[in-house]
Amino acid sequence: MRRREFIALLGGAAAGPMPARAQQTERIRRVGVLTNYPKTDLEEQRRLAAIKTRFQELGWVDGRNLRIDVHFAAERVAMAAAELVASAPEAIISTTSTTARSSLDATTNIPIVSAVTGDPIALGFTTNMSKPTGNITGFTTFNDTVAAKRLQLLREMVGTVRKVALMWAPANPQQLLLEKQTEAAAKTLGIELVSLPLKSGGEIEPALAKAELERAEALMVAADPLTLANGRTIIDGCISRGLPAMHSFAFETRDGALMAYGIDLLDNYRRAADYIDHILRGAKISDLPFQEPTRLTLSINLRTARSIRITVPPTLLVRADEVVE
Repeated sequence: MRRREFIALLGGAAAGPMPARAQQTERIRRVGVLTNYPKTDLEEQRRLAAIKTRFQELGWVDGRNLRIDVHFAAERVAMAAAELVASAPEAIISTTSTTARSSLDATTNIPIVSAVTGDPIALGFTTNMSKPTGNITGFTTFNDTVAAKRLQLLREMVGTVRKVALMWAPANPQQLLLEKQTEAAAKTLGIELVSLPLKSGGEIEPALAKAELERAEALMVAADPLTLANGRTIIDGCISRGLPAMHSFAFETRDGALMAYGIDLLDNYRRAADYIDHILRGAKISDLPFQEPTRLTLSINLRTARSIRITVPPTLLVRADEVVE
């Protein structure tokens, strides 16, 4: 073989594997997700898929230049948070106020974006909404009027309501705030509030029985992984008792709840991916303000209304963003 041909062949062989080598050296960024919804929760799986899809739209492909590690905490949230932090991700997505609190307890250095959180100032996450002062930011489910608005909508649906029961989970720090807000709103509206705190799914039926015994005319169900995981039990229990109930998310009305008023959870999860994208590209937590919901939606299930013998007022129906026929 001539010297010139040998050099050309060697050059071609060297050029061949270069694209593969460049691909192999592409840096893989690591993001952890901490959720206390069960792994079997289909709605949570849809929301986690929305995060991955949004990352892809932003140029981050799981397995190529991004690794997403999801930790399903169930009841062991503090332990799962510690395990996640020990794996040293570059950023963490939290899905509830409970997982946000546990993540903060586990690290003061890793940036945390909470897809769903209550009042971050009242919860001690920051002292400033517009310029977060710690290592966490995110998207709230609240504004000052949500609790009162839900009671008003429930009253409009049912008619005159003097007593309403509230089903909530005290283990969630966000719900402690919500319970106080709902109690204050009920007092302003002249409504007596019956508190139904839950520690486990086994307490749902006794709680509904208490609401019936106390002659509550309607129920408000505060959104928490506990109440959402047991949504079927709550919805069926309300229908069997003819008890009108207000929930928080549109997918709950699709599952049979009478009505819901709240944020779009899928949108919050996508926006959390947006914030993580900024962080991976160099943004600091203090550059990413906590954001309150800009739009809350009302959804109504007409089948459930008929089954519990409620006629939905036309004025309420026309304002609904989603109606399940």
